[in-house]
Amino acid sequence: MQAIGSLSSTTLRSVAAEVATELPELVEHVVELIMEREEPYGARGAVLTGDLRRGVRTNLSAMLEVLSGSRTIGDVELSVPRSTGRRRARQGVPLETVLRAYRLAGQALMNALLSAAGQRSQEEMTAFLDVATVPLEVVDRYSQAVVEGYRQAESESRRRDAQRQQVMFEALLDGRGADPAVITEAASLLGLPASGPFVVMICTVDLDMRALSVARDTCAVYGFTAAWHTRGDREIGIVALKSAPVSRLLSILGSAATGRLGISAVFTSLRQVPDACRQAETALRTIPAEGQEVAWIDERLPESLLVASPELAERLTLTTLGGVLSLRQPERDVLLETLNAWYDNGRSAAAAASQLYCHRNTILNRLRQIEKLTARSLEDNHDLLAFYLALLALRLPSS
Repeated sequence: MQAIGSLSSTTLRSVAAEVATELPELVEHVVELIMEREEPYGARGAVLTGDLRRGVRTNLSAMLEVLSGSRTIGDVELSVPRSTGRRRARQGVPLETVLRAYRLAGQALMNALLSAAGQRSQEEMTAFLDVATVPLEVVDRYSQAVVEGYRQAESESRRRDAQRQQVMFEALLDGRGADPAVITEAASLLGLPASGPFVVMICTVDLDMRALSVARDTCAVYGFTAAWHTRGDREIGIVALKSAPVSRLLSILGSAATGRLGISAVFTSLRQVPDACRQAETALRTIPAEGQEVAWIDERLPESLLVASPELAERLTLTTLGGVLSLRQPERDVLLETLNAWYDNGRSAAAAASQLYCHRNTILNRLRQIEKLTARSLEDNHDLLAFYLALLALRLPSS
């Protein structure tokens, strides 16, 4: 507070002590003002009249004690407004409402001080006016303490809620969603609807968290309700589709992708989260480690089968393409490129030749060489499937 002269200081203390003798009347006046103007206060609000009256009395009494000189503003004194702020935060009263109520109390206090000073001599009135900003400074400092207490309680509440949300998310991941009570609590805590459609999405968490931020922000910006949880180096989201088709979500995420993102099949109940999580993880593993791509399990089923059974995938590759893979690199790569181009172009030799800038007969000769090296036929359906899956396996990430 500002430095003040002897007469001004004495007058301020005397006036504050006089107002303190009329504290009950001042408290009732402030309570009436607040209840009249602020809806959360009163019989039907979050703050009952008795609670409001106690809060007003405690805070005005503390401020008057500071102004009368019996106390200074320190941590002990500021514990009063901090306590008020914490209590209102727990009651769910908006901070703006709390501050408006505090301003009303401050204005009433200032009016009471001016009224009392006005009954004094002209000299005392002048001395009081010289320090009239001091009560405002006290009210302002107490208001700041209210905000501090409110924010502190709000932060503690968010941490508790976040911990409960993470525990409940883990419960769903661990399969405890078979209990209807768990599903009900999980939906409430995580802000999800009680039933689907849902998808689970999993993205890798890189060092600067870009993929995480993009996935979360994209869902939020486009109105998809989602709950998120970090487990190891994976960020897991349960996304409520509501009436939107999954294709819309895929399109939105695909245009914003900055990392690897796997998405499960659509499901309807939170009890299916464990299976959906495995599907999303499998879809994620079909993307190269350096890729920036969205993989939906329903569009990656052959690849997903292969990454889900890496030993069988390796066995399939070796038994199907072993003869080609044993060649030296230049020849091996030419034959694999040719076979890939042939499949990518609907098994058309002419189209593959156009893609690879060679003659159609060159493609046919290479395909016959592959058949000879592998002892398989590109006219046999079983062998056609085996060749295709083996090529897919070669393209997939090794882990």
